[in-house]
Amino acid sequence: MTAGPRRDRIGDAYRVHVRSVGQEPRLFAAVAFLVTFLATRLVTHLLLDERGGGGIAVGSVHIHHMVFGLVLILVVGLLDLAVTVTRVRAVLFGIGAALVLDEFALILNLADVYWAPQGRESIDAVVIFAAVLIVVALGGGFWRAAWHELMQGERVLARRS
Repeated sequence: MTAGPRRDRIGDAYRVHVRSVGQEPRLFAAVAFLVTFLATRLVTHLLLDERGGGGIAVGSVHIHHMVFGLVLILVVGLLDLAVTVTRVRAVLFGIGAALVLDEFALILNLADVYWAPQGRESIDAVVIFAAVLIVVALGGGFWRAAWHELMQGERVLARRS
């Protein structure tokens, strides 16, 4: 069995179990959330290593990335009221949610504990929210169909051996 037909059947499963049932915006939000969280953590670690801290400052005020996340979530709310730009709205929501939840520990503790042990609370919040997003986004039909397709392909390859 070649990879092409299998990829086509998984693509068909995506269209049937994700796109046609309206799950695509949730999937876009989940992917945007995870990519933004990982990118944010990478950038903050690079800034910490390079300058012993960092980020955006206006005068002596450090602007936490949570502020940008809140602004994006508010923009998504406005888009929801004004326009139906589903994919854009989903991606902006995922990015905004990741930026806010990455600083969840700051919100919870009302203190900048990003690099302190309490900063771990942000990671916990992200993991919980990401798990919920993925379960909601991909409900089960797509994963069952993709798994069935992959296992069927493995059985065909095993028979040929």
